[in-house]
Amino acid sequence: MEDMMQYTKELNIFGKSVLIKNYGCSLNGGDYEEVTDDVKIRLSICPTHFCTGKCPFCSARSMTGDKSFLDTEKLRRVLTELHSMDIIAGIAITGGEPFTDVKLLNDIIEIIFDIFGLELEVSINTNGIGLKELRKIEKYLFIDTIHISRHHYDDTKNRELFGIDVPDEKELSEIVGREKDKRLFVFNCLLLNDGIGTKEEMKNFLEFAYRVGVPKVGFITPMPVNDFVKKRRVSFTELFDRNDPELLYRRCLQDFGFCQCTDGLYATKEGGLMHFYGRETSLLVPEFSRRLVYTADNRLQTGYGENAEVIRDFS
Repeated sequence: MEDMMQYTKELNIFGKSVLIKNYGCSLNGGDYEEVTDDVKIRLSICPTHFCTGKCPFCSARSMTGDKSFLDTEKLRRVLTELHSMDIIAGIAITGGEPFTDVKLLNDIIEIIFDIFGLELEVSINTNGIGLKELRKIEKYLFIDTIHISRHHYDDTKNRELFGIDVPDEKELSEIVGREKDKRLFVFNCLLLNDGIGTKEEMKNFLEFAYRVGVPKVGFITPMPVNDFVKKRRVSFTELFDRNDPELLYRRCLQDFGFCQCTDGLYATKEGGLMHFYGRETSLLVPEFSRRLVYTADNRLQTGYGENAEVIRDFS
């Protein structure tokens, strides 16, 4: 821990001293470098912990029955203070399922852009269940990315994993097809040995994404949060073959023992070009904050999970 601790910075956030990450990831095995500009950190917002999905791999499964929703006025006060500190690099809206309450989701996005302006990088993570109502989000075109969880190209197998009727290929094609700029969408696919768990299946998924019109896929090695995942998880490094002529690898980023990612390009059978990336995150707990989290029960925390420290409880 000593090496990485030299690349941290202490900030006073709502009267609490918080040690945060202040370095860039190692690029292709290179050195870590301390950030010399003003320190920035990303923020996640959870509108609700509730989700109708029954995903056996979900790290927050014990909380998804909680139907509480955050207080937008309290959120506004928190975001206003964080903006005045000029420390937020971007915001991810996650959950739970953010599209559980589309009006609330819209209100949160309005608050974010009202305070930070339209140039801030904002993303949404969703299982896709509410994407038909995407255009009810008034400023959705200013969102940087909508990450759609999709764990198999086969509709039946995918729905079995979620335990609910998430959108099928036809429905996704219609939703994506309505948008001029398809870069709004990214698929996130978990690597499982009884699902997308081989290099050929990874390519099949990329072909599926190309048919739907989604130009980028993230292949994620799930964290070993329970026995279901431990028995099935596949490391993306086992699948990414740099000698494969159909896959062009561009760069690899390493964040000490916390996570690593690789990105590249794939040429489809129809001659299209797909972007992909792989990411693997460990259960290693840092002694500093790598991301701030605002929870559905109105708490600002140093991260996710039971090891996260509450900076301020606004409930």
